[in-house]
Amino acid sequence: MIRFILILISLLTYTCFKFIQLVPTHPYSMALVSFIIFGLMALSMTISRIKEISFDSWFFKFITWSGYTLMGFWSTFIMISIPADIVHLLVSLFYKGSTFLDLYVNLFIFALTVIMTFTGLLQVMFGPKIVEVNIAVENLASDLKNIKIAQISDLHIGPTIQSRYVERVVKKTNELEADIIVITGDLVDAHTHSIQKHLQPLGKLKAKYGVYYVTGNHEYYWGIAMLLPELKKLGITILMNSNSVIDINGSKILIAGVSDPVGGSFSLEHKPDIIKARQSSDKTDLNILLAHRPDPFTQAQELGFDLQFSGHTHGGQFFPFSLLIPFAHKYYRGLNRPDKMWLYVNPGTGYWGPANRFAISSEITLVKLT
Repeated sequence: MIRFILILISLLTYTCFKFIQLVPTHPYSMALVSFIIFGLMALSMTISRIKEISFDSWFFKFITWSGYTLMGFWSTFIMISIPADIVHLLVSLFYKGSTFLDLYVNLFIFALTVIMTFTGLLQVMFGPKIVEVNIAVENLASDLKNIKIAQISDLHIGPTIQSRYVERVVKKTNELEADIIVITGDLVDAHTHSIQKHLQPLGKLKAKYGVYYVTGNHEYYWGIAMLLPELKKLGITILMNSNSVIDINGSKILIAGVSDPVGGSFSLEHKPDIIKARQSSDKTDLNILLAHRPDPFTQAQELGFDLQFSGHTHGGQFFPFSLLIPFAHKYYRGLNRPDKMWLYVNPGTGYWGPANRFAISSEITLVKLT
């Protein structure tokens, strides 16, 4: 907690410094603006945790949309400013530049951030794009050729992603006429009672052989016990360290799901167990693993999985965080071939926090087996 507070104070101080650089004639006003931005961001992060508050109220919508939009703007501005200031500091050791030049550079960064934030917001408004991927599986049974699997991941239904967005996702997914639909975690970002009506469109998801879901880390932060029964009512098959076998004209697909590692901190039942998820008495022709995080791919290969669907990374969600995500995950976006199996990492059908997807579009994936 002490480290967190120190980091927060450092970021607030740096933000004040940057805003004062932008308008040096009004330092106290710029300091106040910095405090207001931080206050709105903090309030937007905490207000949804108040059980009594209505997600439909104008006050809630104003706070969350303004706070999260500012968060996207602020984080981009700071992430661009830090390396620019480091370069400026190194240059200033050898050359005393003009203060006017400093002001113009800061104004350029500010203007660039505004454009990037607005563009990222527009990308969110357009909704997820459809990404079609053909995956060649060695010795694939003839009955399984051209099987279509649609993936939804990291939808984050909550303060800013609600019924209208979810309905668009469902409509776009159903138009793909997939044989199987998989949902790879972080489906919600709020208490179930707050978003119950916003979950209802998920009940309209249609696939010939069913809709399958595994937990992400965010579901546990908001109360997994209330969410799972609601999803069952909507006709979604929950794979909690378990699997389901689909018979297609005698050829069998095993779809296994492993819970997110965070689940183990809440309940032993939710501790991930990939070995248990793989166990089956059926002789299967294709084995698919659903895991929120890409991390289990090594063990998945050893257990004979042919294909793994994951999410979690958001592909960095928006620039410049997209440049940092490779340092956190070896496989963080798109189709990958670790060794003997295929791994597809969806960059997110929704978004977390800021309504910003600059240069990293949200996505519904359609995989065709060949």
